[in-house]
Amino acid sequence: MKQDRFLLAAIAGITLGVASPQPSPAAAKDEVKCWGINSCGQDGKCSVTAQDLEAFKALLGEKDYAAKFGKSAAHACGAQAECGAADKILNWIGTSASECKAKSGYVIEEKDGKKVARKA
Repeated sequence: MKQDRFLLAAIAGITLGVASPQPSPAAAKDEVKCWGINSCGQDGKCSVTAQDLEAFKALLGEKDYAAKFGKSAAHACGAQAECGAADKILNWIGTSASECKAKSGYVIEEKDGKKVARKA
């Protein structure tokens, strides 16, 4: 009797797993860390490093960086993120590459071991 319950539970679990919609590989591949379109902390994601901030300073220049993202600070988790880009605080959210571009966001790439920011 006990084995029958376990067997039915296992079959139900497998059935649910197979029937659950899975994200398409193309959708997962298209998602990027889009910087500069974030709103408040609940949208901000983990880990903004000093190297990320330096990549934006290199892209924008010190003066434009200070004007646009001057209140930004490195942090280890989204719970430490403060309100977003409108408040001059740089953070990222996961979004599609096309949405990032449409919202005038930025992406960071690794080139020769160094982080480099660019417009999406």
